[in-house]
Amino acid sequence: ADLVEATFECFGSLPVAALSYPWLTKDHPDPRGANLARVARALKALLTDNDGIIPRLGVFWDFGSLHQHPDPPNGVLRTEEQNALFKQGLGCLGTLYSHPHTFVLRLTSFPDGHKAEDQAEGTNVAKYFDRGWCYTEASWAGLTKSSGLSLDLGKMRAGVEYDYDSLTEDCTKDGGRRPPLLPSAFAAELEKKSFTNGKDDKPLVKRLYEAAFK
Repeated sequence: ADLVEATFECFGSLPVAALSYPWLTKDHPDPRGANLARVARALKALLTDNDGIIPRLGVFWDFGSLHQHPDPPNGVLRTEEQNALFKQGLGCLGTLYSHPHTFVLRLTSFPDGHKAEDQAEGTNVAKYFDRGWCYTEASWAGLTKSSGLSLDLGKMRAGVEYDYDSLTEDCTKDGGRRPPLLPSAFAAELEKKSFTNGKDDKPLVKRLYEAAFK
């Protein structure tokens, strides 16, 4: 109800932010909470001195917003009902990230202290721009969204006390928003990207991107 009310109070945006980031391990995206701290810093800034543009924000974070397998190493997986809801949620991602009035927050860098060489075997250690899902989310954000709603949090500077304007300025520097890609061009570039579950995810994101493009 709060978000519905906030929607009428926002100007040129919806009070919804979708997070785009690379998982840090195979079974948990942020085991030390390092990315959570970075996102919290950005959210605080977006709600500070914004002239009432955003009274509150709802955040879509895949790990907390979609049903995950509870304990994959020990064979504890989603229930049938949870799996149905998970698939339904996946089908909405294109709309969520490509909507002209939602925010997309892109964590394009790893947090301090994260080292690819320390990760367990089977972990996707590719950087943001080489990840299939991250590339897809960034491509969705480039379809119809203004640059001020697609923020590169990897450009945040240490020690800076941000507010809405200063965060937006820093996180949109040097562009970063590509022109919209035709589905064929998107699919061709997707072949160069890395997935943890490429056999299932690659054809899925191709379909989802094409649907959002249309």
